Amino acid sequence: MENHVHEVRLTGSRFFLDLYLKSKNSSLYSNAFYLMLSNVSTSFFGFVYWNIMARFFEPAQVGIGSALVSASSLVAILAGLGLRIGLIRFVSESRERAVLLINAAFTLVGVVSLSGAIIYLSGIKYWSPALGFVRENIVFLLLFMFFTATTALSGLTDGSLIAGRMSKYVFWKNTIISVFKIPLPILIFAHWGSFGIFAGMGTGFAVGVLITWLFFLPKVYEGYFPRPAIAKDIMQKVLPYSFANYAANLLNMAPQYIYPLMVLNIVGPENSAYFYVSWMMTMVLSVIPNGISQSLLAEGSHDPKKLGRDGRKVLLLSLGISIPAVGAMVLLGGWLLHFFGPGYSEKGTTVLIYLAIAVIPQCINTLYITVNQVKKQIYLIIAQTSFLSIVALGVGYFWLGRVGLPGIGMAYLTAHLVLSILVFRPLWIALKESYVTSAQVQ
Repeated sequence: MENHVHEVRLTGSRFFLDLYLKSKNSSLYSNAFYLMLSNVSTSFFGFVYWNIMARFFEPAQVGIGSALVSASSLVAILAGLGLRIGLIRFVSESRERAVLLINAAFTLVGVVSLSGAIIYLSGIKYWSPALGFVRENIVFLLLFMFFTATTALSGLTDGSLIAGRMSKYVFWKNTIISVFKIPLPILIFAHWGSFGIFAGMGTGFAVGVLITWLFFLPKVYEGYFPRPAIAKDIMQKVLPYSFANYAANLLNMAPQYIYPLMVLNIVGPENSAYFYVSWMMTMVLSVIPNGISQSLLAEGSHDPKKLGRDGRKVLLLSLGISIPAVGAMVLLGGWLLHFFGPGYSEKGTTVLIYLAIAVIPQCINTLYITVNQVKKQIYLIIAQTSFLSIVALGVGYFWLGRVGLPGIGMAYLTAHLVLSILVFRPLWIALKESYVTSAQVQ
């Protein structure tokens, strides 16, 4: 086993060294490198965070804490209005009004996220009865609202940095968040039990957003300072595109945020903890297609003529990295889960394997979404994400009640695999057409 771990470390080191060298001469590779490095850093410290939580708190408390994180994140995603993608796509076209667009987006999302948190809390006893205690404590209620807003603004802040093709600051911001949050549930919020787990994470997001607004964004956009703003004329152009991507993103991300709540309500808080840790570990692998594709979106928005050439590079790079990474996770996943406790390994290994394998077809699906975002073909994105969400959630609900946690993994893999088969040919045609157009222009 030690030899396998050593080989995995060597492979990862060689990959990041090679990508770093390429990034010196290409903004596509540079942003991809830092976005993946950011996600690897976040995932690593997330592993540490939840490992510590699993050792310090009871499984039921971890289950409630993870459900709070999922619920808050879901509201934050809803409140984002798709503006993260909107900023990446339109900031380059806004030029000198980019700062106004960014602050207007922050203002709108801040208001919507607070409103969304209030709506969620008003009906929490109906859709998440196990989390009803939040409404009974005014401090918990206010903090849930605040942390939901900072989570929404954190994602939008990342979009602003990616739009400026300065993803290295995304890495530093998310690393600060990841490191800062680790000791908080034990040193400051331990007396709050499961809510302390959520509060530690939320405080980390708040600190990361504040540092980015004051120090990182001014380095990317000259004269930037965070202030409330309204930009009706710009938003009339950005919002229709953002809303369409918003709907698609909700569908695409629905399994990530609904699965933990589904597991909590159907098979209980302990199984919710086992599932959440397995999900968190396998989502480390999704940084590969997501990070590279986000870089492609930024590059394609600046120069759409290079979409075909860069898209092919992204497809080969994503699959070339994901396949060995998935193999490593399948081989080492059960061993890694032992660090959380025997129950996590016993209950989570099988679902982890299914979730890990799903990352391979996800490379194709994520790239097709990105290509259509650059080309502004929103109807294709909505059709794709609708299919994924319906199959993943519907089949997952059916199989969870019959085979337990592995049913969730089986459903998620099935959804991505079938979808990748359906979209591969139109994806390849789109990349080929873009490549031919680029060659003719040159």
